[in-house]
Amino acid sequence: MQKKDQQIKFYSFFTKYSLMEDYGFSSGFLRRLFRKILPQIPDENTIEYFLLKSKDPKAEGLAFIDLETISKSGISDELDLSIKALGAKICTFGLDNNIKTKFNFLELDVSPFEALLSKFSAINTSDEASITELIGYLEKAKSLVELLRKNKNKIGTNFHLTVTTRKILEYIIQTIHLLELKINIDSKKHWEAVFIRFIEYSKTKNSIRRYAVRHGDLVALEIVEHTSNKGGKYIADDHAEYWSFFYKSLLGGALISIFALVKIGVESYEFGQLKNALFFSINYAICFIVVKQFGGIIATKQPAVTASTIAKRIDKQDDLEIDSIQTITTLIRSVSRSQFISIVGNFVMALLFSCVIAFLLKLLDYADLLTAINSEYLMKKTIPSGSLVFFAMIAGFFLALSGLISGYVDNKIVASKIPFRVRNSIFKSSRLEYFIENKMGSWIGNIALGFFLGSASLFSTLLPFSIDIRHIAFSSANIGYAIMNFNFDYQMIFYAMSGALLIGFINFIVSFSITLFLALKSRGGRFRLLPVILKNVAIDILRNPLAYIHLRKDIVV
Repeated sequence: MQKKDQQIKFYSFFTKYSLMEDYGFSSGFLRRLFRKILPQIPDENTIEYFLLKSKDPKAEGLAFIDLETISKSGISDELDLSIKALGAKICTFGLDNNIKTKFNFLELDVSPFEALLSKFSAINTSDEASITELIGYLEKAKSLVELLRKNKNKIGTNFHLTVTTRKILEYIIQTIHLLELKINIDSKKHWEAVFIRFIEYSKTKNSIRRYAVRHGDLVALEIVEHTSNKGGKYIADDHAEYWSFFYKSLLGGALISIFALVKIGVESYEFGQLKNALFFSINYAICFIVVKQFGGIIATKQPAVTASTIAKRIDKQDDLEIDSIQTITTLIRSVSRSQFISIVGNFVMALLFSCVIAFLLKLLDYADLLTAINSEYLMKKTIPSGSLVFFAMIAGFFLALSGLISGYVDNKIVASKIPFRVRNSIFKSSRLEYFIENKMGSWIGNIALGFFLGSASLFSTLLPFSIDIRHIAFSSANIGYAIMNFNFDYQMIFYAMSGALLIGFINFIVSFSITLFLALKSRGGRFRLLPVILKNVAIDILRNPLAYIHLRKDIVV
């Protein structure tokens, strides 16, 4: 390629090519989608235009510069201006009122940004010592922004903060690159590095997937962080906690038996699909909230928070790096046995207590209430089949989703300082402040789960196949009511109980897998880690299967 007669501009190349553009998430998403159809072409008098057109951008880029006279050319002047422009943006970020408030809250010293303001104002790009000092301050500013991101659980986060902090990190890194280029402006090696970074950026500039990930990384991490704060109490670390889970899951199973009967009663009235979905949803939501308030455990709700706790425990340094695969295996073992004893408690008590309720209704001459029970229908719903597995997987997905919603709400409460604002508002209610800070996320997660489970069947009208859910505790309660209202043979009862346990296993595996995957991703884990984790867990199960269902008295994790 021959050099063009007109002056080739480098300013936008220096300042913008590796940086995110200034617009909202949805707008940026649509722009990238549009560019897939109609690519954006830089102006013809810019270096980007020629690099994007060339087959060998590195070689063609070097063809546009004369290393012998570069320090006295217009390119050098544009480089100086680019450094100052990026420096202004960096200082504006660090000294912005909202950002500075967050730094002060975390007791972080913002003096590097103050120093940068004066350094950039009086920068002498011909003085190597001055540039080296400036790079040192930029490194300090970079560390401050990274600390801000790491302390997200104290300040909360959102898409705006995620984008802004990532953007300013890119400004800082790019400015350091430009300063290093200024020091070595006649170095072919440094110019090659600049063009190589441009090539790498060009490959993913319009990637929708990368755009979504870059916007959501800190938000996803914070959802996981808040969710994990609740997950620690669902992992048994000693013998006493192990059996405590069993007793609490017995309470959960007993309460679910009552709400299972209410659901059966509502279904018998044949209100119609839409009204049934509404009543089922309300019943589920109230059930989950009541169980939570009384201190009971619903086993299948645990995976959505325990998986997040695993991710936090395997990153003890809080550096977004996984410390050890073996640590993951050990923690999965702990979660497995905690889940096992909780599932057993829910299953046993939901089944037995529903039998007790049915017996008492008959004993107290309220047997008419049991006429609403369609025993054969309830038993058929729990017999192992392909549809049962599919419906249990759907329930597992909703369980995971509700856990993430709970974490998201907790994050928004912290990010928006809702408790503090309530404390200083016209309400000034300590109870309301306590509820918002400690319980609102859980309540909204439970309400969301209730409506997910209760309304799932509505999707059947939109899809060419049936949609429903199967939940172990409710299915176990249904079996109890069914066998007390009809004489089934032992084989049928065995099949139904096996189906209920299968439902519990699938609920757990699906919910846990989804949240663990997201948790690992939020901690820097790659997809290729999953086969390694599964292999380690499989080998560990073969070596010591009982460790996944029972915690010996002499073991302390």
